[in-house]
Amino acid sequence: MQQFHVAIYEIVDDPSLDSTISWSKSNKSFIIWNPKELFTKKILKRFFCCNLSQFITELDTYGFVRIEGSDEQLEFGHKHYFVRGKPELLKKMRLQAAMNRMKKSAQKAKARAEAEKNGSVTVRREPRIIINADDARMRYKQIFESSSSSSSSSSSIAKTPLENRFRHLRI
Repeated sequence: MQQFHVAIYEIVDDPSLDSTISWSKSNKSFIIWNPKELFTKKILKRFFCCNLSQFITELDTYGFVRIEGSDEQLEFGHKHYFVRGKPELLKKMRLQAAMNRMKKSAQKAKARAEAEKNGSVTVRREPRIIINADDARMRYKQIFESSSSSSSSSSSIAKTPLENRFRHLRI
């Protein structure tokens, strides 16, 4: 699968899509002329974006910002690395995005650790189901003895999901 920023560059650079999405006059940003068409023609299908807000969120991840000034169209640009005719700058964009994600992750981890240290946040862990062996034996007998006495068919066929859950226990 192609990387997001490279695919955006190729889509914007594709002259057959100029009525939907194209470079701006400055050649340092792109304009979405027809957002509905962008999704109905499935131009963005390779990004797993189902709607415009998901697409904009992904743009934000790579450091794109909304260019103000045109209320009718959506214009997005990148401070340094999204320039028409210079696809080699995209590598730097990817590295910058990765660094920003790592910084953000480290900041969140540090804040979480500090909050836990101060006691203002409790750590949530997955609940674990613990059943002792005697309870398991009793439940196994309840399920399989009652099913074998009430049914003349083979006891190896489970009738309920609970029976399936305990079937592997040969207690």
